[in-house]
Amino acid sequence: MKKLQLPLLVSLIFLAASCKPKYDEVSPKMAPITEAVFASGSIEPKDAYTLTSISDGFITKTLVQENDLVKNGQLLFVLDNKQQNTQVAIAATNVNYAAINADAASPQLLQVKAQIDAARLKKTTDSTTLTRYERLFTTNSVSRQDLDNARLSYETSTSNYNALRESYKATANKVQQDYANSRAQLENVKAGNQYYNLLAIGNSKVYQIFKKQGDLVRRGEQVAQLGNPDSIVINLDIDEGSISKVQLDQQVLIELNTQKNKTYEARITKIYPHFNDNSQSYKVEARFLQDVPGVISGTQVQANIITNKKQSAMLIPHTYVLPGSKVQVQKDKKIDTIAITTGITSDEWIEVLSGLTTADKIVKLK
Repeated sequence: MKKLQLPLLVSLIFLAASCKPKYDEVSPKMAPITEAVFASGSIEPKDAYTLTSISDGFITKTLVQENDLVKNGQLLFVLDNKQQNTQVAIAATNVNYAAINADAASPQLLQVKAQIDAARLKKTTDSTTLTRYERLFTTNSVSRQDLDNARLSYETSTSNYNALRESYKATANKVQQDYANSRAQLENVKAGNQYYNLLAIGNSKVYQIFKKQGDLVRRGEQVAQLGNPDSIVINLDIDEGSISKVQLDQQVLIELNTQKNKTYEARITKIYPHFNDNSQSYKVEARFLQDVPGVISGTQVQANIITNKKQSAMLIPHTYVLPGSKVQVQKDKKIDTIAITTGITSDEWIEVLSGLTTADKIVKLK
């Protein structure tokens, strides 16, 4: 009877052993840890401006290239201004004619002067005649009608003389005004030439050129983008769950999409307080700590913002932590679930502030 039960007992023992849970085991370790917030974004010149043409014309000269540093007022592009030069020539000719007419010896003024001289002579003659007729009238040598005719002739010549003098003044004023207007028109037309020369505004860097030599540019079209080379900023988008960890002056490790596997250091310089509904993120700005050669406006970047770090911390892998900051600890062949207090979190590790020692064995099911 007992011999019949032995195989059954062995089978039960084997079955119990095969059903025993299998665990991975690890102990907390002391090591450095860095907490970082991932962000993506792009590089932009903060003080950038767009050079825009306010005239129509073909670009006849392109005097700069992208990444060139230019000075305030430097000539960058020249547009064809043949039509404008024609207008300048016409205006200059008008000035010359106006100057001739405004001169005291101009034919127009000399003609009026000649008329004035003739009117003055006529007035003098009529004055003499009137005086003689008045004397003769007292001796009844001329009639009243003759005297009245002489007086009317004198008054007419006097009126004509005065009218011509006023006409001379008006003519002189008009030709002077015409001269001034033609000079002003010439200056205006000359000033229009500047609209065909596109100049830099302030000391700048050329980031993008939209039009090349030979292209037709319409009024209002963009020709180039420039900006202060010292104003390059990195615009980063931070998700809602991470923005509270980001602070000013934090270190940022930047990788350009155009330069993979190369990291540049930057610092957080501005945190915008509003949430962007379009990108569903918060915006922060960072600035490079060193020159980045060949950086292009609009370059996409990947960034890690260093929010916390310790040189020595008690660490356990993420995968061993249960919901609610709990872990399973093996003690005397028993598995207990205990709560821990966590600190810095990295991609793989979690800092343990309390609840464990480096001697503890934490486990997880395989």
